[in-house]
Order: sequence, then C-alpha cells, then structure tokens
Amino acid sequence: MNLAELQTQINLLQQQVASLQQTLAQTRQALEPSRRENTILRQKLDALARRFFGKKSEQLNAAQLELLLQGLVEKAVSEEKEEPPARPAPRPVCSSSQRIRTPDHLEAVRQVIEPELVQAEPDQWKKIGEEISRRLDYQPGKFFWQETVRPKYVRLSRRELPPGIAPAPAQVADHSLAAPGLLAQILVAKYCDHLPFYRQEQIFQQRPSVFISRQQMVQWTGQSVRLLSAISDFLKRQLRQSGYVQVDETPVRYQDPDLPGRCGQGYLWAASVPGQGVVYEWRVSRAARCLDSLLGAGYQGKLQSDGHSAYPAFVKNKAIELFGCWAHARRGFFEALEQAPKVAGWFLNQIGQMYGWERQLRLSRAGPALRQAHRRGHSRMVVERGHRALHLLRLRSLPQSPMGQAIS
Repeated sequence: MNLAELQTQINLLQQQVASLQQTLAQTRQALEPSRRENTILRQKLDALARRFFGKKSEQLNAAQLELLLQGLVEKAVSEEKEEPPARPAPRPVCSSSQRIRTPDHLEAVRQVIEPELVQAEPDQWKKIGEEISRRLDYQPGKFFWQETVRPKYVRLSRRELPPGIAPAPAQVADHSLAAPGLLAQILVAKYCDHLPFYRQEQIFQQRPSVFISRQQMVQWTGQSVRLLSAISDFLKRQLRQSGYVQVDETPVRYQDPDLPGRCGQGYLWAASVPGQGVVYEWRVSRAARCLDSLLGAGYQGKLQSDGHSAYPAFVKNKAIELFGCWAHARRGFFEALEQAPKVAGWFLNQIGQMYGWERQLRLSRAGPALRQAHRRGHSRMVVERGHRALHLLRLRSLPQSPMGQAIS
C-alpha cells in the first residue's frame, strides 16, 4: 500500500469518527429530557420514602446545617478570593432551661399581702420595701401573670429588729412558675379531656402565644399528683372503713409499647361510698386480685356489684355480704324478651314496679327510715314472688338460652 492509499484510509476513518461523534452528540441530546425526568422521579421517590419511613420532624440542627454547607463555602472562597459576607446568627434552640416563653403583653394581676402585725398597728410601722413574685396563671381562654406583693415594714420604736413581712402563700412546688389555675387547666385537659401534653403545648403556642414545653408540663403534673395523692389516700381509707360499697369496672382500650400494632384491654375500677366519694384505680385486668388492692384484703361489710365472677371470688371465705344490681338483672330479661315475651315481660313488669316506687321515694326526698319501711311493705313482696318464679322456671329453661342466662 502506497502513501496515497494510506492517506485515503485515514481520511475515511476520520470521517467515520466525526460521524460517530455527531451521532453520539445527537443521542445525548435526545436522551437529555429522559435523564432530567429520571432525576426528577428519583427525587420524588426519595421524598416519598422519607415521608413514610423517615423522621416526621422538620427541625434541623444549626451545626448540621453548617457542616452541609462547609464544602460550598470553601469552594466559593477559593473562587472569589475574598472573605464571604457575615452570616446571620442562627435562631437559638429552646433548651431544657428555656421551657417557658411568654409574650410581653400578658396582663398582670397584683395581690398585696400585708403582715398581720402591721394590720393590727399600722401607725407603728414604716414601709421600707417589698418582695414581688410572679407566677403564670390561667383562666379559661386567657393567660395572665399572678403577682404577689409582700411589703416589708420596720417598727418605728424598734428599728434594730428584723423587718416584718407576711409569709409567702403556699405553692404546689417551691420556686415553681405555675400558679394553681394553670396547673388545674393542665390536669383537667390531660385526664378529663384526654389531651396529651404535646397537643396542649401546640394549643398554648398557637392561640395565646404562650410556649410551655411538654417536659415542663410533665414535671408540674408529677408535683401536683404527689400533692393530690393525700386526698386519694384519704378517700381510700374512708372507702375501706365504710360498711357499704358499690364497685364496678369499665373497659378502656389503651396503648402499650409492648403491644405493637394493637391496643390492650384495661379496666378503670370505680368504688363508690354513696354520699361520700368515689375512688378510681387503673388495672390491666378485671380479676379478683384487683379488689384486694382497691378495698383491701381485710374489708368487711356490704359489697354491691354486677354479676361478674371476680366479685364472688373476692368475697369467698370473707365477712362480706354480696349484693347484686337490679339494672344488670333487668338487662337479662330484656334481652330474652323476643324469645319468651310473656315470661320476660312479667319479670320486667315486676322490676318496673319497684323502679316506680323508688322514683316516688326520690321525688319525696324520703329518709333512710321511710325508704326501709316502704321497701319492706312493697318491694320485699315483689322480690319474694319473683324468687319463687325463678326456681320454677329454672327447670323449664335451657341453661344456654337467653332466658336461662337471665334466670342465672
């Protein structure tokens, strides 16, 4: 091959390379929209994965943000060869010591407490100063500052004596910023309205623009519960010393970290002494041992309840007289009304008569003696008649039928 043919081959190869480069450029240009679309879809997919599987909080640490921007800042410095502009200081994050923030426009309600000695002889004392303490208080829909002013006085005839000042009012916890009204609101919202602390934190911050961290609410609640436990202990002692108690348990679903994906079944036990008070205890069971904690193992007296098996098991071998509940007894016959309308209707009519007499006693505000006499003269006859009928019907009814269960 001579030199001319070799040059021709080289030219052809160069033309092919140029053609391939042009084709490659066209291909890259044609694929550019697809590449951009692919990038966008990947970003959307990452965002969707973070939304479902990542953290829900949008907070970002200032140090973490500075670390992310470090490479970009260094590159800008090397390219510009000049000092970057000063970056504004990041907003401080609320620490554990900054659990309360209030706006400047909150109203202050002053309360002046004068010493008793000064009130008795006001002409013998001279005011030399005062001590002011502020606590955050709450009334429905409104935050305000409760200012307690305690003036200091010195006796004119005995200036060498220490100044006189009224004692500070008692608080739920020493050096606490919360007034009793605010503590009452937090406890009522938590345990009566079932609002968790994080929801109360959001409500306070969004509406009255007062920030109280949930950690602070937990601390205040613990202090309040320790103070209120004395009342609970007193009610429980009063309950165990009474001769007549009404007890019932209410099922309540609850969340437990040890039960992922489902709620547990708990019970709120309530023991009432008519005319005195009610004691509540939370248990995850409705067994008889819960009554040992509520009433005590040595309880003696009368216990009224429904037909749950825990109550007969609790009173077994004890000096306790167990009474049933007419509302629960009536319910069984009401459920059997469709199966045996005549028999169930007769029992419902008998129970209805006793209900009517009790209603008349309540309207007339009858005392215990009149109630007892009326029940012996009227209700006792109905109960004895119904008791005889139950014994006769037990032999004719299937145990598992609605009427058989009502009789049992």
